Amino acid sequence: MDLAPPSFGHPAPLRLLVVAARRDTDGAAWRGFAACVADPSITAHLLCGAAGMPPPPGIRIFQPFPEACFLAEAEPGFNAGDFTQRDADLLRRLASLLEEMAPDIVHLHDLAPFGMELIALLRREHPRTRILLSLTPDLARRLGILEPLGAPSGDFLRMAPLRRFLAETTLLLPCESLLPACLAFGLDPARLLVHAPLPPAVTPVAMPPLGRFLVVAAFPEDEADAAMFVTASDLMAKIPAARGIRLELHGGWEGQEALMAAASHPGSPIALLPGDAPRPDILAAAHLALLPHPEGADPEGLAQLALAQRRPVICAGQGPLAAQVQAGRDGWHIAMNGASLADLLLSLHEAPGAVAAMAEALLEPPSPEEAAAALVALYREAAADPARIAPPERL
Repeated sequence: MDLAPPSFGHPAPLRLLVVAARRDTDGAAWRGFAACVADPSITAHLLCGAAGMPPPPGIRIFQPFPEACFLAEAEPGFNAGDFTQRDADLLRRLASLLEEMAPDIVHLHDLAPFGMELIALLRREHPRTRILLSLTPDLARRLGILEPLGAPSGDFLRMAPLRRFLAETTLLLPCESLLPACLAFGLDPARLLVHAPLPPAVTPVAMPPLGRFLVVAAFPEDEADAAMFVTASDLMAKIPAARGIRLELHGGWEGQEALMAAASHPGSPIALLPGDAPRPDILAAAHLALLPHPEGADPEGLAQLALAQRRPVICAGQGPLAAQVQAGRDGWHIAMNGASLADLLLSLHEAPGAVAAMAEALLEPPSPEEAAAALVALYREAAADPARIAPPERL
């Protein structure tokens, strides 16, 4: 396959490879790739894990979508805990694909599912390739840069190789509040750039009227959230002023008998709803978004979606979301327990002007065109300025 059409005397296009964990879940990667495909001065390709989509027999890297999109059967041998891909056959095939592409820029949106070995391949075989890594708050949490609650500190055997391979990349931070954690992790400040990802492709919708009712869209993830909602429901059900609060749980409650019982009590603020509705539609019908993970995880990127739709966010006061959602500017931080949740929702219901004012003050994201232009400019800077984004040394 010829991945490099002749230039016919024109300057060669910038060769870009975008790498994501999954094509169907990493919206920022897909939006950035699509923007670059539309630019005639860029030759862009997308590489993702197959994520359960079976390839043809004997094939490890295949193209079930447009020609520029590659999926790799990358599950065997991948250790998600230390970001290591030990599948030698897959690595050989990746090396062959990279040889054909010869990318100028590789933009990693995750280290899964190819692991640190993809960085090693690039550095050994393509030492002039610039490697960018989007350090989302959730990825920073999984890497240990934003240490999860209760995680052991000083895990040298895991952290040392991560620091070494991250030193080969330039990290793109979505917000300045991640900088202190990156510096404390031992990353080079010269290789940390604050660059917001392309915003979700949504149009802000006017917030429903505030006053009698406060609708909170909640997105529980596991059983640990159930006890908090049960306690909050019990507390609010006893207070007449809480009758105007509607706490909508969109999925994550299935099989939780105590939670389903609490939702069925007269006066309960909890509404149990299926989790398959489109997220933008859910947020458009609510006043607030609640992301209840106690460690501040947000694998779906719901905080960015909520803020793009001008909906304040309630989240834990620690972890990735605390770095992304600024308390008093973008939403509220609370200890994720039933009493704290009930207290906050009651106070917001009694002062609807606070919710409206925060929603009005939320920063409007750049237009898709502006964000795409800034991303392309970043790629060109990375390719043209080796002194700033060059690798420190070959592996």
